[in-house]
Amino acid sequence: MPGAVILSAGRAACAGAFLALTGCAVLQPAPDRGDLARETARAAVAPVLMEKAPSVPVERAVDCTLEYATRGQIEALAQNSALGQPGLNDDIVTDILYTQGTRDCMRGGLIYEALNFQLFP
Repeated sequence: MPGAVILSAGRAACAGAFLALTGCAVLQPAPDRGDLARETARAAVAPVLMEKAPSVPVERAVDCTLEYATRGQIEALAQNSALGQPGLNDDIVTDILYTQGTRDCMRGGLIYEALNFQLFP
């Protein structure tokens, strides 16, 4: 019987090592399709915003635009960019810019509201 105990302990150790190794792979999240679309849209939006909102820092303008964009708008921006049709992005970005939350975000929040600063009259 002592040999059986050693054999069982060895199997348990192997099973534990196997579970530990496979557990590492499970902990790695798969790339999210939405993240790829958002990053592609980010690259597509920046040139449009440099033209349409030159007085706003580009990074803040892009962040605000993507924050208030719908999922469909983000996917359309990414698709247009991937297909080599960036001209179609102008209309989508303009639609997002005319969302009240986007303009408030680009203005910098309440401090600009208090000073009555208007980026987009």
